[in-house]
Amino acid sequence: MVLDDVQRAFVEQWGEMGARWGVSRSVAAVHAFLYLSEEALSADDLCEALSMARSNVSTALKELEGWELVFRESRMGDRKSYYRVQADVWEMARAIMKERKKREAEGALRTVGECLEKARKARNEFQEGRLEAMQEILQLGCSFADKAASCPPSLIKKALKMGGKVLDWVARK
Repeated sequence: MVLDDVQRAFVEQWGEMGARWGVSRSVAAVHAFLYLSEEALSADDLCEALSMARSNVSTALKELEGWELVFRESRMGDRKSYYRVQADVWEMARAIMKERKKREAEGALRTVGECLEKARKARNEFQEGRLEAMQEILQLGCSFADKAASCPPSLIKKALKMGGKVLDWVARK
């Protein structure tokens, strides 16, 4: 199995973007290749196409399954597992937002809350003001992520399309 030019360019770009977002290149490469694959692929297929070690592919698949971005399938009479990607980009975005909130924002919010309490006890108004501002934006972001995670993708798409119009309207008020 050989990557065509489109697959190669997309896998490389997705890997670059993933690396900037703190996702390993191998995880991003597996995700990108599966996204542009018409059928579910085995780990062996992925190793061959991406020239990756089996251990890297296995680790990437486990991580992607944990994010609910890749799903395992079995085939009658075949002992191999096959993997398909979440093909709906809106569901994909929702899954990524939900997981990043859980892995990153919730921990940051907890830590900011603890630091805020310490700043209040120390009566440090400067730190208290900064931490309250940080807590507010994290709480709003988490609240938005929770709402978005419970909405159908069509509603999220509409909200994003309306976002600029809403900002224009609010700016006029």
